[in-house]
Parts: sequence; C-alpha cells; structure tokens
Amino acid sequence: MKPLSGVGGQPMVVKSSTSPAAAREKAPSERTPSKPIADEFKAMRIEPARSAPTSRIHFEVHAGMPELQAYAREQGWTAKGWTHLSIPWQELRFTTDGWKTTQTLKSTEVPSPIVNGFFSLPNVAKGTTVEFAIHVGVASHAPSDIAGYRERGDLWLNNGGRNFTQVTQ
Repeated sequence: MKPLSGVGGQPMVVKSSTSPAAAREKAPSERTPSKPIADEFKAMRIEPARSAPTSRIHFEVHAGMPELQAYAREQGWTAKGWTHLSIPWQELRFTTDGWKTTQTLKSTEVPSPIVNGFFSLPNVAKGTTVEFAIHVGVASHAPSDIAGYRERGDLWLNNGGRNFTQVTQ
C-alpha cells in the first residue's frame, strides 16, 4: 500500500511538465497575468444598537425557603433522608397589564436573565408595577450524594395563589 503524499506530515513530491531551466527562462509575458486587487471596503458610520429599556425585580429562590421545605416533606423526601435541596431551574411568568398578556423568562436561556435573585425584564420601564409568579424545579439529595439527585419535581411560588407584586427598579 502506497502512503498518501502530503498527509500526516509526509513530504510531497510535485512533478512539473517543464524543466526548472525552462521555467526560469519563461518570458514575463507568458506568466499568468495578475488581477488588480480591488478594495471593496466602504467606510460608513455605524449606529450602535440601542437596547430596549430594561428594568429588574428581585426575588431570591433558595433551598431554605419554607415553601420548598414543605414541598420536600409532602413528597416524602425528608423522611427518606434526602434532606438537601437544590434549584436546577427557574421560570418567571409576569405581566404588566393584569394578565391580559404574559411574558416568560427562563434561567436556562443564554445569557441568563436571572442573576443572584435579580430578574432582568426586557422592554419594561423602570417604575412599572409587575405581577408575577415563579415556577421552580426542585431536586432532592442525600447528604452523602456527591452529584446527581434522588428525586425531583416542580413547584409554583405564587404567594398562596395571589401572585407577587413589585415595582421595577
């Protein structure tokens, strides 16, 4: 089997139809004419993209919340010894017009609109009253678990069915 030339760092041999002496003696008029290089670049002013007004609300979800601890007890996780909880995802559903329209923000979006309990609301002006509820994923772990989870579920945090209300910052 012959090795492939030019593959894997092997030297490649190229055979020319003309001898080196003949190639050196070629007249300049016989060489391939070169194309003029055109500069197609057009300079113009670029306006920066203006971002929509954004604001934010603050609602920190953590494993120690009474609602999440009660959910773990209802599921029977704490009775099985799975006492550690984590929040793998969050989803904010909110409205600014009394639920005629809704918007959703998910922690799984890139970039995440949720950082350290602050939800960045696109196209909502500062000072706007926002009504919202948060849908969260809850996972249970045994204290000895290094990774993974034992059971998981989801829960709505909605102020006992009345939803939360905040004025955006």
